[in-house]
Parts: sequence; structure tokens; C-alpha cells
Amino acid sequence: MAAATSAAEGVPIRGPPGEVIHLNVGGKRFSTSRQTLTWIPDSFFSSLLSGRISTLKDETGAIFIDRDPTVFAPILNFLRTKELDPRLAWKKGRESLTVFTP
Repeated sequence: MAAATSAAEGVPIRGPPGEVIHLNVGGKRFSTSRQTLTWIPDSFFSSLLSGRISTLKDETGAIFIDRDPTVFAPILNFLRTKELDPRLAWKKGRESLTVFTP
């Protein structure tokens, strides 16, 4: 059986779009769908979940990301809504956003 591919990228993805992905960002757990994390082609998460970037997992199996969870929460909300709340787009958040998106 062939691996599924993202229509936007043509890159193999591992698992169905609706699969729940568990993240441990700086010690705080987040859960979201694979589709939410991979809708931006060639982003950090698209690369991570396609296997192009190696993952580090915590003791529960969640993908560990060594970043500030308070900065990550607005980034995850952006990935969910495709809108960035200007009240949350402070300098530190914008710098982190460039890490996660192309």
C-alpha cells in the first residue's frame, strides 16, 4: 500500500489527516490534528510529520519541541484558524512563527 501524500506538497505523510497528534512543547501538552499541523507546505510541521525532520519523543510518546509553550499557543491557534491575532503577535511570537512556517 502506498503512503498517503499531502495534496499541497506531494510529500508522503504518515497517518491520516484526522489523526490526533500529541505535542509536548516546553513541558506543556498540546493535541491537534495532523491536518492542522500540515496545511502549510514545506513548514516545520509538514517536514516533521513526513519524516524529513527527526522527532524527539517524551515518555508518553508525544513529540517534544523545546520551545516556550506560551509563545507556541498562538502559533497553534494560527494553524487552526489561519488568522493571527494582532494582540498576540509580539516580537518573540513573530520570531517563533518563522521557525514553524516557511
